[in-house]
Amino acid sequence: MSTDIVADPFESSQAAVAARIGEILDAVVRKDFERLAGYHLDGPKFTKFDDVEPLERQDAATSARLEEEQFSGVEDLQATFDGLQIDVFGPVAVATGVFVWSCLAEGRRVSGRSRTTLVFVDHGGQWLIAHEHSSPFVAGP
Repeated sequence: MSTDIVADPFESSQAAVAARIGEILDAVVRKDFERLAGYHLDGPKFTKFDDVEPLERQDAATSARLEEEQFSGVEDLQATFDGLQIDVFGPVAVATGVFVWSCLAEGRRVSGRSRTTLVFVDHGGQWLIAHEHSSPFVAGP
């Protein structure tokens, strides 16, 4: 009996990825950067495109450093995903949604929303982010 990676919803894996996303958001809010880094694939196959500078492709080390820099200077960070959809294809999962955040930065409340895609791989029973892509809500020219 073979598994249809397109038709099978892989419900237990969907639940595991959803739980991992919850853990990721918790690590971000708590500024637990070591734990956050542990949720990412550490190696040459990790990539990230962010919607803030620098806009070039990032590797694992650059991504971890920039995330720590971005989140370290803020207070009262709140973060969630709206409209989260998780599609599992065997050992790979694609999560899409809108990352919604707000925080206190330099004494004032700021907030934002980004369309976000997270690609996870099942690495030894752990769902790890292999690729992140965020893009702002702006219309083209």
